Amino acid sequence: MINHPDNGNYQRAIIIPLDGSRTAARAFGAAEAVARLLEASLHVVYVGKEPQPEEQLLRLLNLGQVNTKKIIFHQPTGQIVNAILELGTSLDASMIVMSSHGRTHDAGLVAGSVTMNVIQQCDIPVMVVRPLRQGTPDRDWQPGRMLIPHDGSPVTASEVDQVFSLAQMMGADIDVLHVAVSARQPVEAGAFTGPRYLDRPHYDWSGWADEFMRRFAARQPEANIRLVYRTGGTVAETLAFAREQHEDMIALIWRGQMAGERAATVKGILRQTEVPVLLKRIK
Repeated sequence: MINHPDNGNYQRAIIIPLDGSRTAARAFGAAEAVARLLEASLHVVYVGKEPQPEEQLLRLLNLGQVNTKKIIFHQPTGQIVNAILELGTSLDASMIVMSSHGRTHDAGLVAGSVTMNVIQQCDIPVMVVRPLRQGTPDRDWQPGRMLIPHDGSPVTASEVDQVFSLAQMMGADIDVLHVAVSARQPVEAGAFTGPRYLDRPHYDWSGWADEFMRRFAARQPEANIRLVYRTGGTVAETLAFAREQHEDMIALIWRGQMAGERAATVKGILRQTEVPVLLKRIK
């Protein structure tokens, strides 16, 4: 769950890093929308050689006409990723929203180096927006549905409450997608695996679904949660389901390592997604 100090002075904070590129600025509408939905303050962080006057900074960041009264600008110096992470910690931010690519945009990469380093090191949920996709969220964006792939593992269960809470605060219904693990794949100790009869799920689907929801969603009695079961590859099934059901965003809980063949699901979805992806790293 997301626990906030119980005092009248507390306000949630949303951070968006910008580097002056148009690709990075494409995520600004999503950041504005999330700040509105969470009733949060919006913090823009730009790491440059020296602070710029506000009017010049707005031109530099390619923001166009914005209401600066609703934005707090931060212009730290130093290493970019460290500055973003330190600001997130100091503000106890609810979310960081950023474009998958920035100034050095390479469409062949899953994400730019700054984004990759932030999502691998950040304990705060990070929403990644693909800047070249159609329908990039604007300030009036209202996500109706959030898709959460859930592998039934204890580590995923340990972090899913925070994602559920964010979905509720944004007014989104939740689709939990469980993709069956092949018998050839290793299963994490304590994981809740799929129904026994994969070819005849009606035999034990009802009881399995009730137990799955009891284990992983019982602490969210007010959430509108739908459980869906599929077989196949996690990336392909997640993307297909998101398209079929017109999901507005996908949330992924992951271990935070991108090296080599790790995080294949995260990288596969980030590379192909048509909607924003909310990443929650397991501590």
